[in-house]
Amino acid sequence: MNKHRIRRNFIYRRYMLAKAYYAWKKSGKPWASISFIWITWTDGKSTTSNMLYHVMKQAWYKVGLISTVFIDVGDWLKDNETHMTSLDHLVLRQLIKKAEQAWYTHIVLEVSSHALHQYRTRPLRFMWVACTNITREHLDFHNTIAHYASTKAELFDRVDRNGVTVLPSGFEYSSLFNKKTWAAKKYTFWYNNNSDVWVDNINQAWILSFDLHFKQKTYSLVTKIVGAFNAENMMIATLLADQVWVSEEDIVSWLSTFEGLPWRQELVLTEEGITAMIDFAVTPDGLSTLYTAIRGMWYKKIIPVFGATGNRDKGKRSRMWAVAGELCDITIITEDENYHEDGLVIMKEVEKWIQQTWGAYEMVQDRTEAIRRWLQLCEPWDIVVVTGMANYTTRCMNEWSVAWNEKEVIEKEITWLWYVLA
Repeated sequence: MNKHRIRRNFIYRRYMLAKAYYAWKKSGKPWASISFIWITWTDGKSTTSNMLYHVMKQAWYKVGLISTVFIDVGDWLKDNETHMTSLDHLVLRQLIKKAEQAWYTHIVLEVSSHALHQYRTRPLRFMWVACTNITREHLDFHNTIAHYASTKAELFDRVDRNGVTVLPSGFEYSSLFNKKTWAAKKYTFWYNNNSDVWVDNINQAWILSFDLHFKQKTYSLVTKIVGAFNAENMMIATLLADQVWVSEEDIVSWLSTFEGLPWRQELVLTEEGITAMIDFAVTPDGLSTLYTAIRGMWYKKIIPVFGATGNRDKGKRSRMWAVAGELCDITIITEDENYHEDGLVIMKEVEKWIQQTWGAYEMVQDRTEAIRRWLQLCEPWDIVVVTGMANYTTRCMNEWSVAWNEKEVIEKEITWLWYVLA
């Protein structure tokens, strides 16, 4: 990074810090009566945030939620259509002000590395913070994984002295994160009995079930969601819910009723036995975890449909298509959001990476046509995994915002195909 870029970055961050404190000055100090639970990592933030929100709602807490998918604060209950995990300084302050006026006691928030770098969460202090993984993402912004991790670690510097942190056992960045925090309590989770909460006997043949070990007791948990990776999300939700005095029995009971999130491992089923799954996975690790979980289920073939976002971390593209080529049966390469890049150029770039895996693939530039194509390839008990757009209601295509609804497009194409075949 040259000296001019360093100087610009320093000035920009000073400006964003000033903007943060100005926003709070305009809205007063609505955080004084609210306890904040912050959840950050690369993959799984939305699901874990909503799990914890669900448990606390069932326990009759006045709890709000600000996540990538969903916002529930005061009288504002809506989908998050901003394409942002953490909202702008002024919008975030307005939402917290609404929560204070509605007498909310807690808010569960997702926080992104961009928000931390841009001081959008200053000057808040947090009672509970959790992080489960740091994998490659946003290096177009952070340049290196080390800078990405150190930015995430800034959140732990904001934890109250009486607060709580939650990290996985053996976490690569544990020492970095723990050095940053003054929290009185530090809890861990994982798949071994050296952790404060741990799981074993995982079964994911269809829905996820496992044994949860917590406070010297074992609970058999049968869920309504799929994917072994969600066991980690539930361990975090267990530790955080315990900190707000929800009993272990109630935590297990209410986690078992959590039905998942729209657009996160959401299944669209047909009478003919063809299944589509909608998910947001946009990182190599996220895709690998998702495809590996599906391999453990009862499907014959996995057919992924996805593209690469333009003007974003280009270094992860090779790994994303290597994962698809190695773990899936036939991959359909299509457009995502190309922003200022040429969508066809992106597709041709990633084609060379999947060719190195010898995995079967097709290229269909139009995303609707790509979804139609997988319907033609599918047979009963196959699963098509459509990732990248999820809950987004628009796509940025060549500087234009285009209306989009992934689930509606899939359902419409299924209806059209069976009408034609009939």
